[in-house]
Amino acid sequence: MGRQTTPTIIPAQVGCALSGIIHLVPVPIETVKRCLQLMERYNLQAMEIAVGETRIHIERTETPSVPAVAVVQPSTTPATETPNWMPIEAPMTGMFYRGPSPSEPPYVEEGDLVYEGQTIGLIEAMKVFNEIPSPMTGIVRRILAQNATLVQQGEVLMLLEPPE
Repeated sequence: MGRQTTPTIIPAQVGCALSGIIHLVPVPIETVKRCLQLMERYNLQAMEIAVGETRIHIERTETPSVPAVAVVQPSTTPATETPNWMPIEAPMTGMFYRGPSPSEPPYVEEGDLVYEGQTIGLIEAMKVFNEIPSPMTGIVRRILAQNATLVQQGEVLMLLEPPE
């Protein structure tokens, strides 16, 4: 049989740009445990979720002696960089998928023009796949949600630049 891997948690740190100080960001253990349960259930090798300005990234390793790594970092998209970009938020909590299946290309890529109502991704909730429509016409400037990751209702999936 294949090698068993057991994910474990290493305390995560967030680097702060001010004077090189490192701050710890508290992450509820229930959140981390739920991520690990989802990884085990869906046999995922890695998972990343974002809540507000915080991102959690968990990866499995090949050997059980080396733990999975949990890294928490602030969002890499500063507000000053996105002056008129409009967020597309997750309408529900579930697993976000960028394409209709792993063997098919994503619905959209950064730089694509999307139209109001066009499917930009899927969220699986309670074994049902729900299409996520674009709320407006615009250009996809950033895709913030990673494929096959858990997203929370209200979490920003993508940023659109409205037409001029």
